[in-house]
Amino acid sequence: MPYELCSEVNEAFWEELAQAEPQELCQRSGARCLPDGYLLPFLNRELTLLPRERRLVDPARPGADPGFRLCLTALLYLLKVDPAVLGPPVSPLELAGGATFFRGQHGLPHAALENRFGADPEALLAAGRRLGGEPRPAGDAALAFQVFPGLWVEVVLWRGDEEFPPQASFAVPAHLDRFWHLDAVWGLLNLLVEELVVASGKGT
Repeated sequence: MPYELCSEVNEAFWEELAQAEPQELCQRSGARCLPDGYLLPFLNRELTLLPRERRLVDPARPGADPGFRLCLTALLYLLKVDPAVLGPPVSPLELAGGATFFRGQHGLPHAALENRFGADPEALLAAGRRLGGEPRPAGDAALAFQVFPGLWVEVVLWRGDEEFPPQASFAVPAHLDRFWHLDAVWGLLNLLVEELVVASGKGT
C-alpha cells in the first residue's frame, strides 16, 4: 500500500463524518457518541475519532501516528457499514470480484502469518487472546476477531512440518462488499495481521 500515515486518508471521509448525524451513526454502527466525535471499539480497545480535527487516537499508541490502514478502515466502517446486514463468514475470494482482486500485489496476507506462527500455532492463540480474539475449533489454531462492532474476521492456521508448509486462511462477513471496495477489505486483513504480529511480541 503506497500510503502509511493517517493524514494521507482522503479528507472527504473526515468531512463526511463531520457532517453525519451522530445519533443515527452511533445507533447503526455501535460506536459511542462524544460531544466532538466518536468512540469506536476496535479489537481489545476503543479508538477516539475527532472529525473536526481530522484525528484518530489509538490508546495502544499514544502520541504516535495511528497509520493509514487503521484510519481508513475506521472511517469507512463508521460511514458505510451496517453490521446488522452483514452475513456469515466466507472466504474473501467469495466476495464479488474477490477471486480476481486478491492476487498479485493485493494477495491475501497469508505469508506474514505463516512466517511468524507457522511453527508455533500456540503463539497465534496467545497473541489473538490479547487482542480479544475468540478461539474456534479449526486447524491447529483458529480465532475470530470482532475488529469493529459486528464485523468479525476469522483466522485459521495449520502448522507446517517436514512434508507440508504452514497454511493460513481468512474469513470475512458475507456482504461486506456491499459497503466496501475490496481494497478496503484487503487493508482490514493486513491491519489484523499487523496487530497479531505486534501482539506476539515480534512487531515493532
